[in-house]
Amino acid sequence: MNFVVATLKKGPNGLIEDFRKMKRTNDFTKMTEFVQQNAKGKNRYKDVGCLDNNRVILTMGNCPYIHANYVSTPENPKRFICTQAPLPATCEDFWYMVVQESSEVIIMLCNFIEQLQFPFETPIKIEVTHLEVTVGGQTHPCTHYHWVDWPDRCVPAADSAPLYLLNLFAKIKTPIVIHCSAGIGRTGSMVLLQNAMEVLLRGEVLNEMNVYLEEVRKQRNNSVQTDQQYLYVHQVLLMYLRTAAYLPDSILAGLDAFTAAYNTATSGF
Repeated sequence: MNFVVATLKKGPNGLIEDFRKMKRTNDFTKMTEFVQQNAKGKNRYKDVGCLDNNRVILTMGNCPYIHANYVSTPENPKRFICTQAPLPATCEDFWYMVVQESSEVIIMLCNFIEQLQFPFETPIKIEVTHLEVTVGGQTHPCTHYHWVDWPDRCVPAADSAPLYLLNLFAKIKTPIVIHCSAGIGRTGSMVLLQNAMEVLLRGEVLNEMNVYLEEVRKQRNNSVQTDQQYLYVHQVLLMYLRTAAYLPDSILAGLDAFTAAYNTATSGF
């Protein structure tokens, strides 16, 4: 497999080098509405832009702008809506968007209720809330999944939890609303994992992650913020491939070495 061979050959240091070559930039000529809204309290961060080409345009409420982009995966051209965490000036806009897009699922990755029970041991905690959102007399049900302990700009335990969570929504066709604080770091990591899993489940060759990340960034600018987040995606996928018996025994020693190096590279974060 292209992904496994390249990942083990490069190791965490080589992957970090690859990641840093994909420089994070803001071309504000492609974010004209974002720039206009900066003075109106609609953007959480002035340096985290929202691309014009695929932003969500609200048809409800008084303002068509929200800091949110449609992001595709191999199986669905609008699998996700990646957005920032709501602000006082955007809370109504957020719920307008959920109802407008008929979104059945909201994933919140920042740090109320039924707790999701994983069928395996994990330190990950996800709280589940079933909601009914009413806008203009129209009531829309949706489910809110709150990943409680994913630290900002860092990574949680690299186990099956994110893949299990994403798999819960495999049959959902409406856009999954997903956000952290800025809607690019933790959010981008989950979106990248979903892209990779859909490639694998199609039976296609999984390429190196920079190929898919570049496509995600064309839709949600600067997705995946840190070295550790990029490494986390690789480690989760390697653990999945090992558990699913995709990997020959001859490669397991290399996988163990990568895991040890990954743990060192992400320790203290």
